[in-house]
Amino acid sequence: MRDEFSQISSYSNAAITLVLFILLVIVTSIICFSPKEDHDPSNLSTLDFWINNDSSLYRLRFFSKSGPLNVPDKRNLLPGESDKNLTLRLDGFNITIATLTYRVYYASETSFPPALLGEMTFQVEGTPGVGGMSTLSNTSPAYIAIAGFRGKSILD
Repeated sequence: MRDEFSQISSYSNAAITLVLFILLVIVTSIICFSPKEDHDPSNLSTLDFWINNDSSLYRLRFFSKSGPLNVPDKRNLLPGESDKNLTLRLDGFNITIATLTYRVYYASETSFPPALLGEMTFQVEGTPGVGGMSTLSNTSPAYIAIAGFRGKSILD
């Protein structure tokens, strides 16, 4: 019986040693962890928005932006064109807001500088997985329609 007890005791010591070693590895890896300098967790999450120029009369020209929104790929949206790469970089789980302004001109305008018809300003906002696009102002004769939660269509 005594031999069996010592054998059970040796297994317990090995298990305890193994558990302590694993804990030592975990604690050491936490204490010695140094994040990469270029690692920004806020850039891990983004939302994409889009603008469709479905008008036949108007040309949209990118004018300004504010907040963590990329500059549009297409600075001029001619009739029938769209920009589907408006990317909002999110700030963790906080609500992130940015604005985007386009100037509106007649598509057939050939004079320089073209006659300004007005401006459209949009607000994009979001948290991871949820985003929306709203119209802040529209001083142009073009009509703005909803194209999903994260998009707008410009109409005549």
